[in-house]
Amino acid sequence: KGKDRKTFADINIRNPELGGVVGNPINKHGQPYGLTEEFVEVYRLHSLLPETINVKQVGKDEIAEKVPFVATRQAGSGKLLSRFEMADLFYTFGVQHPGQLVLNNYPNFMREFSIPGTPLFDMAAVDILRARERGVPRYNEFRRQLNLNPIHSFEDLTDDAEQVEKLKEVYGRGPEAVEKLDLLVGTLGETQRPTNFGFGETLFQIFILNASRRLQADRFYTDDYNEDVYTREGLSWIDAASLKTVLLRHYPELGNTGLANVKNAFEPWDTGEKLEEARHPLRKWDTDLKPDPWVGDSFRNGT
Repeated sequence: KGKDRKTFADINIRNPELGGVVGNPINKHGQPYGLTEEFVEVYRLHSLLPETINVKQVGKDEIAEKVPFVATRQAGSGKLLSRFEMADLFYTFGVQHPGQLVLNNYPNFMREFSIPGTPLFDMAAVDILRARERGVPRYNEFRRQLNLNPIHSFEDLTDDAEQVEKLKEVYGRGPEAVEKLDLLVGTLGETQRPTNFGFGETLFQIFILNASRRLQADRFYTDDYNEDVYTREGLSWIDAASLKTVLLRHYPELGNTGLANVKNAFEPWDTGEKLEEARHPLRKWDTDLKPDPWVGDSFRNGT
């Protein structure tokens, strides 16, 4: 933990709940590992994608160019890279917020996609149809099979009256209507979410299970996660690495941005001396940042 963190402790606790998955024995739970259809369905996170990428350059606050997302695909990607440095693009990705995982926020460009062999491809419709065709349960039955409480009305799903009305228009108004609710629509519609969570409990159940199983089934994270395979130096590199250190190693220019002011690269890259608790909630629990976790990292050494 903190400056002296290790992926696993000197005394290895042979229990994944207490000692973590990495470094413990491999466990495939009696089945060859594979991503489940349920995981595939909850990982349809296309609402995160913006319609436009607001490209910014390191050291400049103004937007250098507004690039439609579709212009970054196929041949467009090379053209974008010819106009901007990679450091600028990573800076852009660091400061532009993604879309919310909520209803009515699906990118329009993905609803009128064009891919080789298919001139018009509505990804939103495909997301729904694939779940139905593959036999993945609808939202309510999906929750039942996870031992979660089903909803009895659309009002149980969301407190947004406008969204409730739209759901009734699509699925019906009778008591059986909620049983028709598609999984993707239901998970995006959940408004009861833990504080600062981007998604609700249905997705979380599948994410936490599959993330753990993926590691447990891989020998390089379990039986072979040791000095004989990785070397002592290799394990030290892993323990010291984070997304922030990787970005700064490859693009040191980012040290002059808000990335240097936060500990976790997934935090907002804010540049102020005092960081807002609402935007950086996890800092509150980081003992390395005491006594005042809200002081930005760039200001902790008098810089």
